[in-house]
Amino acid sequence: MKEEHLFEQMKLWRRWTVEFLRTIPEDVIDKIPPGHNNSIRWNAGHILVGWDNTMFPALNEERQMPLSYHVLFPSGSEPQHWVEQPPSLEEIINRLEEQPILIERACKGHLDDPLKERFLGMGTLGEMLIFHINHENLHMGIIKSMKQVLVNRSQYNLFN
Repeated sequence: MKEEHLFEQMKLWRRWTVEFLRTIPEDVIDKIPPGHNNSIRWNAGHILVGWDNTMFPALNEERQMPLSYHVLFPSGSEPQHWVEQPPSLEEIINRLEEQPILIERACKGHLDDPLKERFLGMGTLGEMLIFHINHENLHMGIIKSMKQVLVNRSQYNLFN
């Protein structure tokens, strides 16, 4: 597959992520539905951190997200343990809109480059990019499900 097609896929899925996040009512972004450990805001921030924590360091570049994002949104973290105020969903959305441009600029011409260390069995930057597109979509499925549960419960006063 040509490099530009991968970047177009990344940007297409990110556009859909941003469009969907803009439909979520503010009053549900921090609620955690039964059976989940995290909120919609956490999942949105986690998408940013996942990309940022691997793509830029693989190119020997500085991560682009503030350090606070890497404290608030890494795998294994949970909003109930936050000790600082998280960024607004709007700030997260703005960063989600900017991130694909930064990734494409940094990675263009390097997708076939071998990684210094394998990442989940992957050996090239391009393989890692495909992983992150899928990882983002996994979290978007979770966000969509959470919105459906939370908005329905809010409408019928079923949520604590």
